[in-house]
Amino acid sequence: MAISPERFRKAASRASSGLILLGALLSVYLLQLKWSGPDFHTRLEWFSIEGLPRLTAGILLDDSAALMLVVVNIISFLVHTYSTAYMHDDPGYRRYFSFLGLFTFSMLGIVLADNLLVVFIFWELVGLSSYLLISHWYDKESAAKAAKKAFVVNRIGDVGFLTGLAVLWIQFKTFDLEALEALMANSSIQNGQWTSFLGYSLNADWLTIAGIGLFLGAMGKSAQFPLQVWLPDAMEGPTPVSALIHAATMVAAGVFLMARVFVLLDINALTFMAAIGAVTAFMGAVAALAQHDIKKVLAYSTISQLGYMLMGIGVGAYDAALFHLFTHAFFKACLFLAAGAVIYALHEYAHKTNAHFDAQDMRNMGGLRKRMPFTFFAYLVSTLALIGIPFFSGFLSKDAILSGAYAWADVMSQEALSWHYIIPDLGFFTVVLTAIYMFRQLFLVFFGKLRIASQDQQAGLQAVKEVPPVMRGVLVVLGVMSFGIIWSVNPFDQSYSWFLGTIEVPTIVSPGFVVDWQPRLIELSLRNHLEVMAISMAMIVAGGVVAWYLYRPGSKYERTYYKRPATMNKLQALSYNNWYLNDFFNVLVKKPVTAVAQGLTRVEKQVIDRAINAFAVINVIIAHAISWIDRAVVDGFVNFSVFFAGRVGVMTKSLQGGKIQSYILIAIMGMVLMILWIIW
Repeated sequence: MAISPERFRKAASRASSGLILLGALLSVYLLQLKWSGPDFHTRLEWFSIEGLPRLTAGILLDDSAALMLVVVNIISFLVHTYSTAYMHDDPGYRRYFSFLGLFTFSMLGIVLADNLLVVFIFWELVGLSSYLLISHWYDKESAAKAAKKAFVVNRIGDVGFLTGLAVLWIQFKTFDLEALEALMANSSIQNGQWTSFLGYSLNADWLTIAGIGLFLGAMGKSAQFPLQVWLPDAMEGPTPVSALIHAATMVAAGVFLMARVFVLLDINALTFMAAIGAVTAFMGAVAALAQHDIKKVLAYSTISQLGYMLMGIGVGAYDAALFHLFTHAFFKACLFLAAGAVIYALHEYAHKTNAHFDAQDMRNMGGLRKRMPFTFFAYLVSTLALIGIPFFSGFLSKDAILSGAYAWADVMSQEALSWHYIIPDLGFFTVVLTAIYMFRQLFLVFFGKLRIASQDQQAGLQAVKEVPPVMRGVLVVLGVMSFGIIWSVNPFDQSYSWFLGTIEVPTIVSPGFVVDWQPRLIELSLRNHLEVMAISMAMIVAGGVVAWYLYRPGSKYERTYYKRPATMNKLQALSYNNWYLNDFFNVLVKKPVTAVAQGLTRVEKQVIDRAINAFAVINVIIAHAISWIDRAVVDGFVNFSVFFAGRVGVMTKSLQGGKIQSYILIAIMGMVLMILWIIW
């Protein structure tokens, strides 16, 4: 019996989901083994070049890798399962699942690789996978442009990554992470010269360049200022892809890379990272305030939260940053997939009622909690986790980062008004903005009236249905993981978290650090925890009050939002246009590069092409001259020789008559002539 294409594609997608589930179960088993044992590291010789050390490749499973392995597999499995329903009628169903599998494989390669060169290879595969998935609907011009934009911007960051790799190779002649850590531990700085265990000497500034170079790669992948412009446009891909990119794969790769190389970073690179992370967190939150697209709000939120994570690593709160990476993976995946459920339901509504509207525009929503209570509850739980409300996971991890940031400012500052305090202060301002834009989204999507059904409200609401059970099941798992009790027995203190207890913070071995730098950070962050929690809660309450005043059902804003005013005030325009970063890149990057390209095109056409054409004409003339010489001289000489030989032959053939008497006569005459010539 032949298998129909429909049954085959369903079987293929279920098989891929089953394999990811098997990987998730195996990763949980490996995590248990890792907790009860040492790091697992195995390597083999990869290749060698004459005169250079041999390059190895292998697997390194430490605390962070084991935990990340679980998160990537679980989130990927849930996204695969969700996609079987969400993408059910998509014509590119099989292609979508093949690229989704490639994406997961690439991220797992980054997690397990023990070698920075191998990490870079999988790093590029993640970039390729994201390009393929963002442009899944490639016949849609905006999706094709978004994919190209993501690909190009990430290549800009990769220039820094390659620079960092080059510096590390020049100094250490290895990319092996454990070997690099060991060599760094045996390094020292004397008189500004960094002397490694191998005896090589290098100016200490190159260590900073290597760290910042690797961070530039992370800035591209994790969408940090000023390279965050690609991530909002990536929403053009299917919603499950958005969840996978924003939760546990591509954008998390940059944060995970910085955790991997944490021990290689010096104080200058860490400070630079902390500053960029804090600025990005604030800018992302501001950009989320005035967006209309439900997914773009979450995209800018992701940029902001990634800024928190990298700020955490930069201030030395390594464990807190990883903690937020893991909690964020679950509640942000829940938010995206819940947003996908809303979009799915509105698409079904449009199909049933023959209505035409943008199913992602929050101006077309409202009142959906009445018809989609399950999705509303999932959205509410994950929103509270993102904002950082107590009893939810985001509260624990976010406050851990803020506590570490203030401890870092205290350690780094020599005076009360030091600029270092700007970094944690930006973190707290971001808390307020996060509460505002997330409550705004809740009010606009789930409360009030369904704006697309204004003529017949009840009929419109009846046409909106809850999503299929498969999609709801995924939301249940992610929603449960957003509760704080899953991560800590004490919902008000992250120090009781089992997660933080499993992470061993690496000791920074980069030369130039004060010996007690890390212990002082830990001590101060534990001491200021209550103060940070109180300030954070005050910020959340302030943001919630502002959001309620501005965006509650029936407010002036909600009424004008429905009318879609053509003008915005300056703050709204700044937010909606993402700080005009796209315009900035257009003016300072795109236009100059385009102008240079056009100039080079003109040079090519008017100078190079003309020179080549002139050279070709000269060659043709020379060829014609050589051809004439060949015909007139060479061939003429050969032809004349043939003609002359022929005429001589004709003239002399009469002498060969065949008569002996003639031959004797000719011989006698010849002899007579010879005698006469001799006598003469």
